[in-house]
Amino acid sequence: MGGSAFNFLLASSFPRLPPPVYHALKARLTPVLQQFYVHVAVPAEAPEKIDHGDLDFVVFCPRNSSALHSVNVPHELIKAALGATHCILEEGNRTSNFAIAIDQGAWGHLGCTEQEEKSRQSAGGHDIYCQVDVHVCADKNEWERVVYFHSYGDLSMMQGLIASNVGLVLGVNGLKFPHPPHPTLTLCQDFTIISKFFGWSSERRNSGFDDRQQIFEWVSESRFFDPKCFQTSGEGIRKVKAQRTMYSDFVAWAKQRLAEGGLTSLDMAEVKRRRERVREEALIEFGRQDEVEAYVKEFEGRKKLKSSFNGTVVNAWTHSKGNWRKVKTIMTIVREQHGGEEGLLQILMTEGEEGLKQRVMNALDEFNGSVAQSSVEVE
Repeated sequence: MGGSAFNFLLASSFPRLPPPVYHALKARLTPVLQQFYVHVAVPAEAPEKIDHGDLDFVVFCPRNSSALHSVNVPHELIKAALGATHCILEEGNRTSNFAIAIDQGAWGHLGCTEQEEKSRQSAGGHDIYCQVDVHVCADKNEWERVVYFHSYGDLSMMQGLIASNVGLVLGVNGLKFPHPPHPTLTLCQDFTIISKFFGWSSERRNSGFDDRQQIFEWVSESRFFDPKCFQTSGEGIRKVKAQRTMYSDFVAWAKQRLAEGGLTSLDMAEVKRRRERVREEALIEFGRQDEVEAYVKEFEGRKKLKSSFNGTVVNAWTHSKGNWRKVKTIMTIVREQHGGEEGLLQILMTEGEEGLKQRVMNALDEFNGSVAQSSVEVE
């Protein structure tokens, strides 16, 4: 609901906006913001929406050259231009919230007099406002991604659910490859390319949707949508708030597809095998397979290095009998002679544990020689 950001004002002070009011507000404020930013957009609204909580603008690139050091135009200019009474401001590429007072009778010429009167009654005679959010992006690519991802209501969440079902993550920053305990890898940030991989028609999406059914059908066109292995909870799938009704309706629609088709859900073992096949395909498609394999190999090598080259192991190899100062000195000699941890890792990966042991024994000989030499000098 609009106004949720302004917790110092009554929630009832922010009425839901009827479509005529919402579209009139968008038409009035878009050119206002275009005076300050080169790129201004409102993400496409969900079809069949009966009212709106707030108005969201996504902007990028200040027009005023004096503001080029910052990604956002000075807030006082935006507040004045929008005619906002209250605001919650955030610097940089973040979202600022503006509360714009609704004048008495402002909805009348839009055929919404009755809704306005009811809204004022609900507010108990207090002023009522519309909330306008302005999300500032750091660059053109981010602006395009944010506009895409926030268009058509819960559509992006449905797309994200399809991705989660095959072990990938799709969000406002693009398509990612989760690989715990390793860092998550970004595969692609271009939604046109991502859509092609999933089998979604960008041309169809860009033409718009008349109702939810069309959205559901578009999402299900993905080659990775399969009612037999469709999951809405479990590993890698985020919980979604109950008020996301379009998303909930899509989940119900997808489950109905399974029932109507007389299909049987696949067992979890097959679901997991399918997921791994798609994950591997994604790495190949986006040219990251060699990188991941090399990273995993190095990661496992480092784990093995910790277990193969430590005080306990070196103590046993050198029969130092718990002389930890001696053990530490030998390990230091090995590191210094062979390029530190990176050098030892390469030895382990190419020659195995025997290669490490040989270096340790060589260092032991050097250590013993040094000790013997010191004894001679003392005598």
